[in-house]
Amino acid sequence: MSRQYAVIGLGYFGMTVALELVRQEHEVLGIDHDEGRVDALANQLTHTVIADPKDERALDELDLKRFDAVLIDLDTIESSVLCAMHVSTREVQELWVRALSDDHYKLLEHLGVDHIVYPEHDQGIHVAQSINHRTVVDMISLGDGQYVIEVEITQALVEHQGEGGIMHLHENESARLVAIKRDDNLDCSPDNNADLRAGDHVILIGDLDALKRFDAKA
Repeated sequence: MSRQYAVIGLGYFGMTVALELVRQEHEVLGIDHDEGRVDALANQLTHTVIADPKDERALDELDLKRFDAVLIDLDTIESSVLCAMHVSTREVQELWVRALSDDHYKLLEHLGVDHIVYPEHDQGIHVAQSINHRTVVDMISLGDGQYVIEVEITQALVEHQGEGGIMHLHENESARLVAIKRDDNLDCSPDNNADLRAGDHVILIGDLDALKRFDAKA
């Protein structure tokens, strides 16, 4: 089902989100004070508007409460906070704001923003985890030390598997096997004793310490 979204600020992050939403066949209104940014996306977004995101009258004219969600991605903390403050008082259904720093994040929290995204911080942690855990392809934090991770099976893991199934994960309640992907086949109900091959991808969920022990055997 097609939805309607508004993206305020068409810098690299805002532009990327807007174009991806359009690719997913949603309607997107792109808003920026920079005429060059707006012109560059005029033929790619559903609608584009040149407007000052700090101007309350301009925001009123956009009727933002009709959109399923509004994303704010502005270049300075001052403009972002002012815009978020104005938008949050206009009964928008869902407000997303990109944070530019730790202090900015805290200010947005105090404003009661629905969703705060901090891509530089989150991606930095993601890259550090990937560097630290050699076999990890991707990982998602669920909070409270719980993660979902995708691991590529190495030959070392296959040799370590032995007779006890997938690294004896079934004996450890703090980590669980969720799925095994081999080539184009995805097994969403894997047996803990399933044989693994080098190149297989497994999805695990559980406590990070338990997942680290799995990775250490690679």
